[in-house]
Amino acid sequence: MAQKDKEILESIRKGDNNKALSYLYDESLVKVRKYILKNSGSKDDANDIFQDAVIIFFNQVRAQKFNETYSIDSFIYSVARNLWIDKVRRQKKFASYESPEQFASISGDFDHLEDLISREKTLAMKNVFSKLDEKCQQVLNYVINEKCSMKEVKEKMGYSSENVAKTTHYRCKQYLKELVKSNPSLVTLLRF
Repeated sequence: MAQKDKEILESIRKGDNNKALSYLYDESLVKVRKYILKNSGSKDDANDIFQDAVIIFFNQVRAQKFNETYSIDSFIYSVARNLWIDKVRRQKKFASYESPEQFASISGDFDHLEDLISREKTLAMKNVFSKLDEKCQQVLNYVINEKCSMKEVKEKMGYSSENVAKTTHYRCKQYLKELVKSNPSLVTLLRF
């Protein structure tokens, strides 16, 4: 954890919220605003979502539930991103459709939301997948993307038996699951 993050956490714990808020507004708001504006939101939306994310952050710190292995900036951004996706999804779900034109425009927005969520999931999974060693990446790629049988994996990877392929596949899959579980924002994103 960066020294600045440690100072911010300490100032929140001491009740010196001005220092923490000043830092968050200077550093984190810009990234949150950029994300929300890029994804069909307004400046007001970005400010509202950012404030909600800051409240969640402060509550996590005060309840001593904030995981200090994450940077504050990344935490705020992830929470804001998830809040924004959730808000857009709720808006689309509860929108009333008074005319076919209105339905068409809202449906297009919903498609945009689905595309956004899909892109976020793909990017997040690529990031986690890249943390696997090359052998695990190859085995999982053969099984998941190429739909190879264990016999085919054995042949492609040069393993001595299908059992070696199965064991390697299982081990890699478990390691991937652990990487996903260790990233709370990714778990939340994958639930959408």
